[in-house]
Amino acid sequence: MELSKEQQAFYQSARDHCHMEVHEMNRTIRAEWQHLNDEIKRVQGLIETLETRKQTVGQMYASASEMLGAENDLDISSPIQENNSEAEDLGVGEIDL
Repeated sequence: MELSKEQQAFYQSARDHCHMEVHEMNRTIRAEWQHLNDEIKRVQGLIETLETRKQTVGQMYASASEMLGAENDLDISSPIQENNSEAEDLGVGEIDL
């Protein structure tokens, strides 16, 4: 069955519209993906900085404890471990994409 001119115009318009929508969705997905990657890098950098500072402060605490003859009761290990249920309490989880 051959399409009328009106039908051809309708389907061509629908096709063009769908093409533009998919192109725009792809552009948005790429932009959001880049934003997510940038945010992940920022958070990783912040965590590294905090861990380094925590180690330094922990060493100072240990030295002060030793000078006072007090027990070093400060735990400076990482609060987030792989497969640790406490990570969920900190709002940390996997992202499914």
